[in-house]
Amino acid sequence: MASLLEDQESLDISSLEMYGVTFRDSCFLSISSHAGRLVERAYQELLPLSRGVVVLSTCNRFEVYLDSPAHDRADSAISEMLGCHVHLTGVDAARHLLRVASGLESAILGEDEVLGQVRDAWVYSRRAGYSSELLDTVFHSAISAGARVRSSTNISRGVLGYPRAAVEVAAARLGGLDGRRVAVVGAGMAAGEMLQQVCSKWRPSSLVIADRSPEKARALGSLCQQAKVETATLQQLPSLAPFDVMLVAIKGGMRPELEVAARRSGLVVDISTPPASPLFHVGIDEIKEFVNANLSARLSEVSRAESIIEEELESLQQMILRKAVDRAISSIMRVISVIVDEEAKLTAKNIAGGQDPYQAVLTALNSTVKKTMFPIFSYLRESPESRAELAKELMNRYNSMIGLRGRRP
Repeated sequence: MASLLEDQESLDISSLEMYGVTFRDSCFLSISSHAGRLVERAYQELLPLSRGVVVLSTCNRFEVYLDSPAHDRADSAISEMLGCHVHLTGVDAARHLLRVASGLESAILGEDEVLGQVRDAWVYSRRAGYSSELLDTVFHSAISAGARVRSSTNISRGVLGYPRAAVEVAAARLGGLDGRRVAVVGAGMAAGEMLQQVCSKWRPSSLVIADRSPEKARALGSLCQQAKVETATLQQLPSLAPFDVMLVAIKGGMRPELEVAARRSGLVVDISTPPASPLFHVGIDEIKEFVNANLSARLSEVSRAESIIEEELESLQQMILRKAVDRAISSIMRVISVIVDEEAKLTAKNIAGGQDPYQAVLTALNSTVKKTMFPIFSYLRESPESRAELAKELMNRYNSMIGLRGRRP
């Protein structure tokens, strides 16, 4: 019977941990170039140390969320993996995730892309069987908070993330991209955003996607139905016809193979961190200036956004408490079902042995009640000075069940 109550994956927000490195940290550039490998390494090394893991990896952050009943268990593994990092636990970790999903922790205040990135990270972990009920609950709340902040405030009004802003800056420099020969270098999330911005607003004469992986380049090309898309490897770029504009967003640091194509292009916009093209005309700093043009208006929305986050955080904590109570009740009912089954078998045996059926059933019922109520009675008696009111409340609820409210037994 004891096994029924062993490690039922207790649901407690205090088990939540976040280890993270962001664009604000000096060591971020050193890990951003191999973030893809770090994601899989984090899952492999941290899953045995916790009940669940979700890794959020974007251009501006690498964060690991754990459901870990023993805090600091993953410290050494994280330190070896990330070097410098921030460590948050419990409510603080949950609040941080809600702020991230709402765009308050982004390099571009209020940007939209991060909400989809949070959702994608959670969905990946959940489908792979890496998440837990606690992480599912927290991430669902974060996505809800992020959507509510954007619909209830103007914090995202007029905001473009760096990838889409890069396209707008290029278009402004060239007087539009219609009829232009455009190259998108990279096949990750940022490159995908640039491609979608080009395809949704402009009609280039030709569009080339170049990446280290031809498969990824072809997959990215399927996002654009409005134009004919060609694909190429990075090594093939120098042999292609010159481009009016190269839009570069690729991880891994400097790419010497881009130099020839960059020199032959009319405009090179590189938002990679660190820069990937040896030569570029517009870099990440100029893109930042562009996206921050309406920053003051968005800053005025921060207070309202933070109030919404605190409301959502309170709802999250209440939801976790309700789920924890429901889980405890379910576990108790499993124990009670075992007691009932044992008493039923004993009663059947006694009746078969000749005992009066009524007396046998009455004995079984009394025994069942005593066994199932014993933990409650013991709990109340252990500390009468603090549990007297609880005892009275339970008495009133029992009395109301049989219409004895206000009467003495």
